[in-house]
Amino acid sequence: MTGVGRWLAWPLEPLHLSCCLLVLALLAFALRRRRSALALIGVSLAWSLLWSLPAASNALRNSLALRYPPQSAQSMPTVDAIVVLGGGIGSVAWFEQGDPNDPRLAGNRVALGARAWHDGRAPWVLLSGGPTSRTHGVSEAREMAAAMRKLGVPERALVLDERSRSTGDNARNSAHSARTHGWRTVALVTSSLHMSRARALFERQGLQVLPLPSAEKDFEPAPKHGAASPWWPTRRALRRSGEAFKEYAGLLAARLGVES
Repeated sequence: MTGVGRWLAWPLEPLHLSCCLLVLALLAFALRRRRSALALIGVSLAWSLLWSLPAASNALRNSLALRYPPQSAQSMPTVDAIVVLGGGIGSVAWFEQGDPNDPRLAGNRVALGARAWHDGRAPWVLLSGGPTSRTHGVSEAREMAAAMRKLGVPERALVLDERSRSTGDNARNSAHSARTHGWRTVALVTSSLHMSRARALFERQGLQVLPLPSAEKDFEPAPKHGAASPWWPTRRALRRSGEAFKEYAGLLAARLGVES
């Protein structure tokens, strides 16, 4: 996310907002507004505590993810191209068997794109993602292409966008590829959590989008015997809540037409 979307997202992340409220509390103390300061401290702590609860975090993420439940590629009509967005492809070892139906790849977006191609949903697969800190200078598109080839998708069917560093870039560069190849309809493969924002941005670029979401399965795990309950705060839940707020901010920016 870049531009206005990032500025909208920053204060919505629970820790960021809590820090801002604590700064205001210090200012209130300096102005001898003790009650106001204590109220701000209380709201600050309560806000971060709420979104560090796995139950609250999962509910927040579900509010986006359940808009686009996972579906089989076989159930969708044919399109001109399948667009797979970067975002981490998992362990390379998962692709070594060359089976896109491997249970370990059930929620993997690269495997979902490969299954859609094998099912004859489109003749082309566009892989969109630039270099990240995780990939050490190699583009996500190139990583996904290597995985696709292991899953039986031939080089001739692959188109790589190695320049995108945000969802807005994904949309703009995909639209450029669509004009170049004469595509009009695309199946968009990304996570259920991310699909609302991605679809809005792709449609703003004039593409006809059929959502093909991968499963939002990485919830805070259900408690095991002796484990903490979903009402016990965790740092992981707090981080995941921040990710969901980021998606909401990006979706708002996209609908306002200010995502850059």
